[in-house]
Amino acid sequence: MFIIIRVTAHVCQRSGGKMEEEFSKVEGMRRQPQQMRAIKRVNQILDAAEDLFAEVGYEGATTNAIAARAGTSIGSLYRFFPDKESILKALATRYLDQMHEMFFQLHSPEMATLPLEVYIERVMNAFDELISAHPGYRAVFFKSRAACPEVQEMDSDLCAQFAGKLAEFYRLKAPHLDASTGELIALVVVEAVRNLRRLSLTRDDPFQHRVTQEIKKLLLAYLQPYLS
Repeated sequence: MFIIIRVTAHVCQRSGGKMEEEFSKVEGMRRQPQQMRAIKRVNQILDAAEDLFAEVGYEGATTNAIAARAGTSIGSLYRFFPDKESILKALATRYLDQMHEMFFQLHSPEMATLPLEVYIERVMNAFDELISAHPGYRAVFFKSRAACPEVQEMDSDLCAQFAGKLAEFYRLKAPHLDASTGELIALVVVEAVRNLRRLSLTRDDPFQHRVTQEIKKLLLAYLQPYLS
């Protein structure tokens, strides 16, 4: 099943942080928040879950602990989320929405005019910054795989969208590239980066940074014959 990331009205990305005007619909939620107060409450719950998943892991976190960290009652949490898995899915959707928006912004016609090395640097740095800004990312996508296979399906679906967008972008950057070749190299890039990114997140931040630098070198060497 191909999942399209859907966005409707929401507010407050992080408690006390910048206010946003979007909230992602998530399958499995008991109810979708409509009023501003409810939207803020749901985001507080997700913020708390993100922090706890990062600190103690998905398995170690409980709905009671999430509610306490969010400063709300367990009854209020259950108004929106029937269980911990639904919170995990909502948090994954939050991350994927942000990645979707960022990725498509980074692959504009203006970006196609940049030197290949500069383009790769900007894209990889943007993803690094986004992942670093969310301490729960590792726990959601790499430490809860057995607990919630649906989250991995969501990630795979987004990667398919990325591959489609990349194929279009590559042909924009190199008009001589035929469609089938563009689709193939886009798929290779997405799968290579996805798996190397998974490797980078298995250890500490310095290791993550070193792997990222190697990914940049790999992408430059691979794409230059096609796009330069």
